[in-house]
Amino acid sequence: MKITDLRTRIVHLDFRNCVIVQVDTDEGITGISETVMKRKTLTIEQSILQLKPYLIGKDPTEIETHWESMYRDSFWVGGPMHATAISAIDCALWDILGRMCGVPVHKLLGGPTRRKVPVYCHCPGGSSPAEFAQHALACVERGYRNIKTTLPLFYGASNSHSTAYSGTSGSISRTWRETEHLSPAIFCRIREFFTAAREAVGPEIGLAVDCHGRLSLKGAFRLCDALEDLDMLFIEEPVPPENVESFVKIQQHTPIPIAAGERWATIHGAREFIEREAVDILQSDLVNCGGITGLKKMAAMAEAHSISMAPHNPNGPIATIMNLHFAAAVPNYFMLETIGSDSDAKLWQDLIGRSPRLDDGCMQVPCEPGFGVKLDEEAAALHPYVPHEGWR
Repeated sequence: MKITDLRTRIVHLDFRNCVIVQVDTDEGITGISETVMKRKTLTIEQSILQLKPYLIGKDPTEIETHWESMYRDSFWVGGPMHATAISAIDCALWDILGRMCGVPVHKLLGGPTRRKVPVYCHCPGGSSPAEFAQHALACVERGYRNIKTTLPLFYGASNSHSTAYSGTSGSISRTWRETEHLSPAIFCRIREFFTAAREAVGPEIGLAVDCHGRLSLKGAFRLCDALEDLDMLFIEEPVPPENVESFVKIQQHTPIPIAAGERWATIHGAREFIEREAVDILQSDLVNCGGITGLKKMAAMAEAHSISMAPHNPNGPIATIMNLHFAAAVPNYFMLETIGSDSDAKLWQDLIGRSPRLDDGCMQVPCEPGFGVKLDEEAAALHPYVPHEGWR
């Protein structure tokens, strides 16, 4: 079997664009994958296409060799920009191998270790504690047992209903830097949001907060102290992701689980954080960190340090299904991120002809060959690229 073509298509998915990659072979088997990197969609598409000359004529089943060649032969190794293009191709190759063998991808990886994957959804923060509590209840009513919002006051005060995603503007300026003064009173106000949500949904529902690295180290301490008695599921990226020492100090300061990793790529980017046990939960994104080949190595390294996996995945339906296969094969898996909104469910139905289904807050592991997914090309054509502004 030889690779004959590599095709890309940008598809707009509500608040982000994805790049769909399809790798064709001379035996009529096509592998598919999805990648998302908000703010860099056009760049990522071109980076993927630049790897096409290398792939044409190659055996698609020699996945490890192709990963190493794409990584090393670029010379400029490292970082999610480099790893995202590799991720998209790597995952499509795993899909080809699964379809060729007639088994789901997770079987090729040694799974399943589980039949159902716990998931969490995004919950719009809103402009007040009462509004956040209402949104949290709505998520529970849709069947979710775990929810996450972005940091109240920093995000979520506008357009929350239209996007069903909490990464919208808040009352604190988008340009505010983590090194600038922040009133301690803000942390009391943030606590009010989570207190209201906890009272609304009860003690059994997981509540998590994503800080997007917006806090200083001492600000992160104050946030952890403010939320410590609310039984948080985790606090994500409380400080910027570059400094391992800051994460180690936060780990030593609080009993709340600390999660991070969406901006770390390959085992080389995550190695020091894992070895220092700087996080409890590793969130590297399957479609940005090196694909299945890359993330499987990171998961094994994390397992040796008793670190759980909860990959970043505010992505589209194909990426979510890819993640379910990965989750099925990883023993130290914790939970999968999903958007989980009504609008996102409609995108699933439109693009791949199925809707996400929950069973006690979990998604079923797919059992079809490969990833078991096919893109509706006509539906995808109705979602052309839309530019998106980005901020911290």
